[in-house]
Amino acid sequence: MKKLQHQLYISAEAITQYAKSIEAPVQMLNGVQIAPTTMPIIFWNEFDIPWLNKNVPLIHGSQHFSYEKPIMAGMTLDCELSLTKVEKKAGRKGELTLFTHNLVCTCNGDLIVTAETVLISLGDGT
Repeated sequence: MKKLQHQLYISAEAITQYAKSIEAPVQMLNGVQIAPTTMPIIFWNEFDIPWLNKNVPLIHGSQHFSYEKPIMAGMTLDCELSLTKVEKKAGRKGELTLFTHNLVCTCNGDLIVTAETVLISLGDGT
């Protein structure tokens, strides 16, 4: 299994910007902004993922989020991205490679969110 780690500070501005980009209202809890539940998909931008070929287009296959606590403005998240499975399948236009990833984010040792994502590439993807 391949793993990468990255620490992310979640600012109120980042939450506002992401919420606007998906046309979602900014929600608050005790006066603090809460990130939209899909926000972890942009956390990938902070990782340099060596096992994915940057010159090959990827299709978003699926995504699932499991939350223990909401992501809130002011949090510093310790995130670990793991490649958990690589699967080859026959597609209509040739071989497909499915890359299954888990993104686990914690704050001060407490689990916040786990996201499973499947990305698909045409060919071997490497």
